[in-house]
Amino acid sequence: MTAGDGPPAPRVSLGVPVYNAERYLAACLDALLAQDYPDFEIIISDNASTDGTWEICRRYAARDGRIRLYRNPRNYGGHVNYARVVELARGELFKWVAYDDICLPSYLSTCVAALDAAGPRAVLVYPRTLLIDEAGAVIGPYDDGLDLRDRRAWRRVAGVAHRISLCHAHFGVFRLGVLRRTGMIRPYLSSDYTLLAEVARLGEIHEVAERLFQRRLHAGSTVQGRRSTAASAATWYAPQGRRVLAPRLRMLAETLLILSTGDGRLRTRVGAAGAFLAAWLVRRCRVLLGRWRRRIGLRRTPPAPVRGGS
Repeated sequence: MTAGDGPPAPRVSLGVPVYNAERYLAACLDALLAQDYPDFEIIISDNASTDGTWEICRRYAARDGRIRLYRNPRNYGGHVNYARVVELARGELFKWVAYDDICLPSYLSTCVAALDAAGPRAVLVYPRTLLIDEAGAVIGPYDDGLDLRDRRAWRRVAGVAHRISLCHAHFGVFRLGVLRRTGMIRPYLSSDYTLLAEVARLGEIHEVAERLFQRRLHAGSTVQGRRSTAASAATWYAPQGRRVLAPRLRMLAETLLILSTGDGRLRTRVGAAGAFLAAWLVRRCRVLLGRWRRRIGLRRTPPAPVRGGS
């Protein structure tokens, strides 16, 4: 089912994959419609929501012809829905939008201007982040640190492995042609790490200084298995349920396979895979060493003296 099919293709396509999103969807769409860069379309793909999500979608589509609606006959899983909005996009540039996040009014204009200024070597631009809570109150700033402008692909890929954590960069503005050369979000935990490594191999990732993205942290959000349990996060990918074994190891193996077998020169592919593996192993060693030091420190810390009372 579609709504608002308009003639000329917009410059930017905004893909909003949703499932049971009624709590925050209206605020998300209001923020998109308030952008000071008007040349965009909004593609909403509903994964057969069982709450009031579809009614909200229809209400907004009736108000603004830039909104196009699609509804899946059943819940195919989040990764399928993320791919669906990319498939339906008509713009030169593309941005995924999560239903519970907020884009400030100059988000699109700032990122599009940065992409235009950088030229084709930049394939993804994203702004800095503010974390917000359920009510929209600011928790604090968060820096992804994924400003990867080195002309060497292996250095960019190593930067992803070394710095990535909460992973907000994949909500930035992509060159759609480059995004479609990747596997996008795949059906395993932390596949957003794999995506950004793949994108970094294909071109530069630029971060703009303004904090124009508000990431909402709330009880119902799926933070790729880090704040929720791996088993519960896996249902985002496979609603029917799937046992999760060694999710971090699977992400690493899948990323190395994809980096080493994708398109491009063999030297570039092997160098990117090797750089990711080396940086990831160094990072894991540092994490484990830090945990070991903290444990040793706790064991060596003498108990506080008990003061006698009168």
